[in-house]
Amino acid sequence: MGNVLSDRVTKTHRLVASEQELREAIGHELAGQDLGEPVIMGGHFMLFEDDATGRLVPGVIEEQHDETMRRRVAGRVGIFPGYTWRLAADLARPYVESGVGARLLLLINDWQYVPRTGRPASELRAEFFEGFTELPAGYRDDLAAAGLSEDLVLPSRKHPLAFPETWLKYRFQKAADKFVKQGLLEKRFLGADEPEEGVRDTEVAFVDADGNYRTLISCGVTGCAGEITEMIAEVHRAGHRTILIFAPGECLMPVQTGVEIALSLYGLRGMRVVIADPGGSGEMSEEEIYGNLVSVSTFRS
Repeated sequence: MGNVLSDRVTKTHRLVASEQELREAIGHELAGQDLGEPVIMGGHFMLFEDDATGRLVPGVIEEQHDETMRRRVAGRVGIFPGYTWRLAADLARPYVESGVGARLLLLINDWQYVPRTGRPASELRAEFFEGFTELPAGYRDDLAAAGLSEDLVLPSRKHPLAFPETWLKYRFQKAADKFVKQGLLEKRFLGADEPEEGVRDTEVAFVDADGNYRTLISCGVTGCAGEITEMIAEVHRAGHRTILIFAPGECLMPVQTGVEIALSLYGLRGMRVVIADPGGSGEMSEEEIYGNLVSVSTFRS
């Protein structure tokens, strides 16, 4: 299925029911001489607080030694982080071996489960990223098994191994103000017409090609779409024009919105963005992931 989102952006979409079908769909979308050095975003994880230490740790099952932490992480994200990292490494290998090259991108959700009591969240995040000097042990093992090195990990301008979501959120909030002034995004006021003391909550929305409002910032809170918009812009800025994103299924719609905004509003020409959603909501087996079908969407500008 394909459609034109604007005069500059097109989208195709299909559903797959197995890892083999997923690999074939990705191979089809990443074929062609204009590929360049593809970026593959896999291994995305949340940060969880370790009750024993009070520190933030990667929400990856394989990295947990405490059974309570294993249950918490498994129930929330399932096998998604480790599974998509292994997929990303395996998919990157032939590009590296052929001399085309590939980069891996690690996006870290550093805000959703960060405690709001006790030490400031900013202090907890800073402590985590300061100590995050190498990938999780399982991720390093997966790279070694694929014959790859950590040098393939694409650094952000914030961290040498990761793209922190909070950093991307702040960047998008600044960009959104500019786009509202230019009339490219719409700001709307919420709540009562005459709020107390003149304070009014607002939301910033993107109006898509069908006239639907897609909320990006509500009451000062930026959703996943804004983070993805900035991530795509950062990838483009780094000189890459192709990116494959393994996104949690629950985030699929805002991720697609973020890609559409990046390609449409930021004027990123010649980009190819492939998005797949293999789980991320507690699935503990590949059968469970593909039993729900996996969406594969490709955006081109």
